[in-house]
Amino acid sequence: MKEIMEILNKNGYEAYIVGGYVRDYLLGIISTDVDICTNAPISKIMNLFEGRGKAFPQYFAYHISEDGYEYDITTYRKELRYKRNKPVELKIAKNLGEDLLRRDFTINTFAMDSEGYFVDLLGSKKDLDAKLIRCVGDVEKKFTEDKTRIIRALRFACTLDFDLSSDIVKFISENANLLEDVPREYKRKELDRIFDSIGVDKFLYYVRRFDMQKYFNIEFDKVVPAYNKYGIWAQIETNLPFSKHEQREIKTIKDIVARNNIRLEDIRSYDEDIVANAAFILNQAEKLKVLKEINRLHSFIDLDVDIDLFFKYVPINDIVKTYRLVERRIVEGYLANNEFEIEDFLKEL
Repeated sequence: MKEIMEILNKNGYEAYIVGGYVRDYLLGIISTDVDICTNAPISKIMNLFEGRGKAFPQYFAYHISEDGYEYDITTYRKELRYKRNKPVELKIAKNLGEDLLRRDFTINTFAMDSEGYFVDLLGSKKDLDAKLIRCVGDVEKKFTEDKTRIIRALRFACTLDFDLSSDIVKFISENANLLEDVPREYKRKELDRIFDSIGVDKFLYYVRRFDMQKYFNIEFDKVVPAYNKYGIWAQIETNLPFSKHEQREIKTIKDIVARNNIRLEDIRSYDEDIVANAAFILNQAEKLKVLKEINRLHSFIDLDVDIDLFFKYVPINDIVKTYRLVERRIVEGYLANNEFEIEDFLKEL
């Protein structure tokens, strides 16, 4: 990113990294999406980086994908008119300050030059330190021109564990119905990011507080922590779009949870993520750990017994070595390989 900025600087143009990358950098979060804004016209940007990326002249933007990073280079711009939550009329802005005014939240208005010096024109550092999500300018204008910003505000508050400003809280509490104008695909994408973060409980609290279940196309009662987002989705009823593979994964998690028990067969039959999610939901993470150890054993024989019998009679920390002991006793002829004999043996331990 320094090299891209220096190319612009050496040709007489300003260049700043702005938005989410700078925010995440200051929060110690790794990010690979880099927005660079400049006073260079899009024609000049296209000329300077010809062959390295793809131009979107209608948005005054040029995209480069290199070395695992995604760079969006844009000319300073204003967004004059929105349609369906997207800017459809743009105009060149005079300077960085004007460009920053079009952005959603103050924490996304930090700028940084090629030497690593920060520019804070809208109080982003103050809000970042206060862990506050605050709109740039008028809340009603920001949220009505682009309703997806309502979800973004909630997502930032939940994934970063920040608070919403009082005017954002007031607006959402009175206008949650605006989420009906947000495409289901966008809701699904944003909820995935929340459900894969530490902020699930906070998000569900906001949904209940603002009575937003129907506007997010979700219904839920009790949701407990899970291994990843699919474990959360398995506890929620929704008509949001999922691929067939995702639907099968979620259904399998639900089926295991419905029987209220993790089995050795589950580990051998399903992907690790599926079983881990079910184990988290059932509060059987320790049992899953033991079952995985048993599954890795190079067993001499197949025991004619349900593994849950070991959990019934043996302390969980002793199950693996007891399982080995039972195997050895059977091989040595001291114990018959049937459920009743094994159960009697476990009772007497």
